[in-house]
Amino acid sequence: MDLAHVALWVSDLDASLDFYCDGLGLDRRWSWEDDNVENVYVGTDAGELQLRYDPDRTTPIAPSRADVDHVAFTLADADEVEEAFERVEGRDDCAVVAEPHVVEPADAYAAFVADPDDYTVELVAPR
Repeated sequence: MDLAHVALWVSDLDASLDFYCDGLGLDRRWSWEDDNVENVYVGTDAGELQLRYDPDRTTPIAPSRADVDHVAFTLADADEVEEAFERVEGRDDCAVVAEPHVVEPADAYAAFVADPDDYTVELVAPR
């Protein structure tokens, strides 16, 4: 069994696409609309993230690390983690949660940033 995708509600589809595609370098893969909800998939051949946008939504998007801790993207090595982190760390739509560092228990190198809706995104590579 493989994981197909993870779906996140977003408050501004254009801002999210800018962050995930222009900032992180994911590809816009495909999209569809149903009942006025736009569903746009971004990712790579290895996996996708579904961004769901409802222009008529009245409840706020309020991610909490108590409920959704983070979404992780695997990179090849520590250099790629550093490069991805450097591409997004200075953006107005991105907050640094944790700079690149070694995660000993996972034998990994990782950085954590927040996307435009404040979802935490992990950039991780095996050591």
